[in-house]
Amino acid sequence: MIPTGSDRKLAEASEAEQQAKDMKRLLAKAQQQIRKLQEKVADQKQQFRELQSHVKHEDSLAAEREELKAEIADLKGEIKELTRANREHVDKVDALRVENARLKAEIKVQSPNKRAAQADLRGLPQPLLS
Repeated sequence: MIPTGSDRKLAEASEAEQQAKDMKRLLAKAQQQIRKLQEKVADQKQQFRELQSHVKHEDSLAAEREELKAEIADLKGEIKELTRANREHVDKVDALRVENARLKAEIKVQSPNKRAAQADLRGLPQPLLS
């Protein structure tokens, strides 16, 4: 059988419909890929924001760590100075104790009359002699 003009037109129309269906399918697949890529981009943007936030936090911690290091160094210097001052103070207290003990021993050795004379010179009441 020889195809007629209407058969040919019918075949061409059917072929055009098939091409249109194929194009719609391709378009739907392309749109689906676009949506997937848009979701992927949105996810990556979110990850990027989270990473930026994390980096800011890390930078803040690093700055705080540096401040604390400087504060620790200052405190170490202060501790050294206070330790030195404390040692000087202990040395002075020890020297005063030694001097105090020496003076007490000296007073015990002096005669009661000599103590009375010194007390009189200082304007202190004289101890009663029995």
